[in-house]
Amino acid sequence: MIRLVILRILESYFRHRWLYLVPLVLMTAVAGAYIFTSERDYLSSGTMYVQTRTLLSTLSGDKASYSYRTPAQITSNEIRELLQTEAFVRSAIQQTSLESRMSSGPDTVEETLKHFTDAVWATPAGDNLIVFGATDKDPTLAQQMANALVNTYIQWNKNSGRQESVVAQTFFADLITPYQRELDSARQELRDYLRKHPLPVRGERPAEEQLEIDRMQSAVNEASDRLSSALEKEEAARLSMKKSDSITDQAYTVVDAPQVPLKPNTSLRSLAIEGAIFATIGAVLSLAAVLGGALMDRSFRFPLDVHHGLNLPVLAMVPQVKTPRRKRTPAPEKQRKGTTENPDSEVVGQPAMAASSDTPLA
Repeated sequence: MIRLVILRILESYFRHRWLYLVPLVLMTAVAGAYIFTSERDYLSSGTMYVQTRTLLSTLSGDKASYSYRTPAQITSNEIRELLQTEAFVRSAIQQTSLESRMSSGPDTVEETLKHFTDAVWATPAGDNLIVFGATDKDPTLAQQMANALVNTYIQWNKNSGRQESVVAQTFFADLITPYQRELDSARQELRDYLRKHPLPVRGERPAEEQLEIDRMQSAVNEASDRLSSALEKEEAARLSMKKSDSITDQAYTVVDAPQVPLKPNTSLRSLAIEGAIFATIGAVLSLAAVLGGALMDRSFRFPLDVHHGLNLPVLAMVPQVKTPRRKRTPAPEKQRKGTTENPDSEVVGQPAMAASSDTPLA
């Protein structure tokens, strides 16, 4: 059976061998055209060191948060999630030459946002190290996008740390003015009462006046305490904002800044692999055509076909007779006028005669 299968496959191939080679030749031609016409991409990458515990956070008494994920994994996941937001991508594009496209129509803006999102990437390279970069056909733009990615992420961390501090500072700053007015009003009320009811020259102040003065003094003290508390909390919120910026600057350190790439990222090996993939696809198509032709052909071409298909013995086979080629007779040579090819057998102007004993010799 295996012999019959091999014979059918070989017969199917050699019957239309040039037709079956067409997919392989076409895919090889496509591979060559792709290799010579494809544009090269340039890769600009850098590294960033991430740490969760800094000296400032330790001195300020911040409690450490424990997680089963490393700082590099947390940071890379945050970058990938932020790349799905339009606000983050727009902030990053503002630092590149792609900003000129953002003033065009909505289709161009959407294409620019997708181009930036597909071009940049970030991946952990250890517990505290992150490798980030960007790929583009323009080497300068690739460097700009890589720098914009990490700078925008660091600024986003500063803004997120500032947000609570800014809200708290604004809240207490709004309370300081009314608290100051209440304190001034309580003090003025106390002054006016003391002016109307001065201390007697002899004896002590009446009990009713002393109780009223104590009440006013208590109101002054309460207003003063509220104002002092609001001032302290407003100052604490301002210090927290400064501390958040400093902690972010210490937590994220760019070790290797992205540079303008001088050589394309595509190597000869990758081009050869891509060309081999095209050639392999062509070979698979050719093989599929050969196998399909062998399976669809139901005719009897070998004695084994009759034996396996009809279960009958083969008595004789019609031989293949090839018609012999006709031999071409050489064309007679033209006789040249005025010349003799054999002086011994021909005389000029007369036909050649065979020599005999009756023929007199000259």
